[in-house]
Amino acid sequence: MKPSILSTLILPVVLLAACNDAPPPAAQEQDKTAATTETAAGSATATVQESNNGGETYIVMSQPSYPPFATRGDKGEMIGLDMDLLNAIAKKEGFSLKFIPHAMTGLLETVNAGEADIVATGVNITPEREQLYTFSKSYFDAKWVAIVDKQQNQFNSFEDLKGKPIAVQKASLSETQLKASGITDKPVLVDTVYMGLTTMAQGNAVATYDVDAVLNTYLKPDASYYTLVDEKSGTIPFGWVLKKGNTELKAKLDKGIDDLKADGTYQQIINKWYPKAAQ
Repeated sequence: MKPSILSTLILPVVLLAACNDAPPPAAQEQDKTAATTETAAGSATATVQESNNGGETYIVMSQPSYPPFATRGDKGEMIGLDMDLLNAIAKKEGFSLKFIPHAMTGLLETVNAGEADIVATGVNITPEREQLYTFSKSYFDAKWVAIVDKQQNQFNSFEDLKGKPIAVQKASLSETQLKASGITDKPVLVDTVYMGLTTMAQGNAVATYDVDAVLNTYLKPDASYYTLVDEKSGTIPFGWVLKKGNTELKAKLDKGIDDLKADGTYQQIINKWYPKAAQ
């Protein structure tokens, strides 16, 4: 990651399109600020949101340019699968949340540094990360894939990308996994997935690499994208990041996930943000 990443600045899509004849990626309505999140993180314009259910208040750090897990609403507010799930759990468990945007770089470290209680932005659970942090139980699984613009390139399988430039979000597990796959020695590092798509439009990459849950949000009916599954890399679970040893908060979140699944709320939220998972 693939866990987080923040302001209301406008993407320079017009400039990108002027530099290349290829069309820019289809506009993602819930990802308007993706290109500028790194520079705006922690600035005075960053939006802080609170949900007050009484009880203890936990600080949630998130990079809101990673739909469907975390993104921006029409008013710049943080929305997404992670936010809806956590808010539903907080309401059931009787605690409150304060959501704060943060760049991807250094995001996970905020919990052990005491700056945040939870990191929630579609973070992948790995054995290496579990040595450093405590994770909630997994609430979602996804496959590693690459997205390609069929108007620019036609490939039959993921292996056809061998040795070609592939865009990937820097400082994320996606970058680590792409390198581990051995498919290319030409990773093109970008700040966000959306910027990976603009890099493709510029002709500087043939594909963008991430998980299907994220890249499938760009498979709109009018878009020319298609995906290639990285079969060798398999699937990856997602969880929320906590300070190492914070078993008390883990117990609350794990119970909350189970309760949401039991009463149907979990599936309703999944269907809202990722309807492909219900197919």
